[in-house]
Amino acid sequence: MICNVLNAIMIIDILLNEYQSTRAPELLLGCTEYTTAVDIWSAGCCIAEFLNGYAIFRGIDSSDQMYRIIKIIGIPTRDELREMNSRYTGSVDLTVITFTPRTLRGYLPERTQESALILLEQLLKYKPNERLTCQAALASDFFSELKQHSILLPNKRHLPPLFNFRENELLKTSHLYSTIVPDFIRNNLTDMHDIENHKLTLK
Repeated sequence: MICNVLNAIMIIDILLNEYQSTRAPELLLGCTEYTTAVDIWSAGCCIAEFLNGYAIFRGIDSSDQMYRIIKIIGIPTRDELREMNSRYTGSVDLTVITFTPRTLRGYLPERTQESALILLEQLLKYKPNERLTCQAALASDFFSELKQHSILLPNKRHLPPLFNFRENELLKTSHLYSTIVPDFIRNNLTDMHDIENHKLTLK
């Protein structure tokens, strides 16, 4: 019974640490009025972990987590602090920390594509309103390989459907439509006139 309890505690601890590692900085600074930009930050953390094999921000608590972010992203300016939480009253002035961040590239494998680095830099921004939207992220060159009709999985099978967006999703991305949806998929959709008139349907 004791073993079961200890195992449960260990599992809970691991889960909490994993959750902590993807929390956006505004949440770490106590912001309670946040947007979906916190999910964009989390997505950036997950992509970095896919590339690295481990979480690049993995603190034991909110303070340590923020410190680990600063070590890589850099010291936030006062303006960035206000954007993350206008009511932040932390006893530590983060803007007076003096050290040179190692930069994001220094925490990624040497083989990391430039497009991946650019995407991460656009997702992991301090100011929530400067992070990419989901739609803009999908238009990143990082995903261009997935838009090739001939791309196959390692087992030589075709990829599962990646572009079967719902009508309302496509309407929200109409300005990025030609960048997100590859040519071979667009050929099976109605023309842009229908998109603009909110009548897009899949054949």
